[in-house]
Amino acid sequence: MHSADTVISRRTSALAAWEVPLLAALLAADAASPTGFRPQDVRFFFLLFTNWMGDDHLRPGADLDATQVRRTLQRLAGDGLAHGVGAGRAPRWSLVATGVVRLVEALTDPRAPRRFEEVVLIATVAVSYVDTIAARARGGAGASGAPGGASGVGRTAERRVRARLDPRAILRAERRRLGDALADLEARRDAGLVLGAAAREALAAGADPLGAAARLEAEGRPYQLHAMRPLHELIEALPEPLRRFEMEQGMELRARWMFAPLCEELRGRIAVLARLEG
Repeated sequence: MHSADTVISRRTSALAAWEVPLLAALLAADAASPTGFRPQDVRFFFLLFTNWMGDDHLRPGADLDATQVRRTLQRLAGDGLAHGVGAGRAPRWSLVATGVVRLVEALTDPRAPRRFEEVVLIATVAVSYVDTIAARARGGAGASGAPGGASGVGRTAERRVRARLDPRAILRAERRRLGDALADLEARRDAGLVLGAAAREALAAGADPLGAAARLEAEGRPYQLHAMRPLHELIEALPEPLRRFEMEQGMELRARWMFAPLCEELRGRIAVLARLEG
């Protein structure tokens, strides 16, 4: 049996890039229609959530078609996470209690990288709708279609959903992740400035670019991908004008133009998350 996250977003799936709004849309459609939702309900919530995230401007092109939604629901049903409600060619659908839990777990998977907008969406869904989603997990229909009720299994499912949809825990985990990324970028920024100054000093002392690179290595000043390609090999592979540019200006330019701005951006994101968490 595939887990909910691999069913929704297999690596070959065109939906992989839209996993978060799709998972949220499935949960929202189910919570809003306890007697069964339609594929077009999923599409509506998908478009609503991508609109909230500003994807119509930041990542234009987000949409689902009816076939994609039906196939997703059929996969969930095949894994025992959803079932059709009613007969006919266009049945309604409902998540079973296990399906609610599995989709919530996929949505809040701490191992899955999320865009900043997606983390804020997940936290917003959590703080707004945790009670409704937890109620679906507690009393959702079983795989056979029979009401689950407030059984021991249902209560366990509810506790699991509430634990995973803790908005402060979601924000705290993302702050830790961004904090680690910030520390790495700050180290690269600082190293770039130091390496750039040392390289210019070596060039001023008469070394050519290759000699300057070898001197930096001898002084124990490797750059971050040294294990993959040592600095002197990287410089040697470049044409002469780029060799001198890299040693005279390149490292310091990247520190100021790339790593420093990214550090500022991450600090801003961390501050936003801290305000929401507080």
